[in-house]
Amino acid sequence: MSGVSEADVAAAIGRIDEIIIREVVRTEASRHELRRALVLAKAPLAVEAEGDLSPRMQRLVDLLMVALPEPERHRRDGGRRTGRARHAA
Repeated sequence: MSGVSEADVAAAIGRIDEIIIREVVRTEASRHELRRALVLAKAPLAVEAEGDLSPRMQRLVDLLMVALPEPERHRRDGGRRTGRARHAA
């Protein structure tokens, strides 16, 4: 199975950042993995509920969280702009 193409990534997140698009393609993720990572990136609490992600999935989620505009993500900080903090388990 081949990984996602630049066109696949652009269709999912738009052409907002060419570097992010290229990095997502470099992960060699499948379309299914890209869709799953997009869902997780839009809902950060889902990432915590999901538990340990594979290194590839974690990379995809991290890239997509950076790329998505703020309104598309459900923010954990009540709307304050404090940056994205990761909680160690």
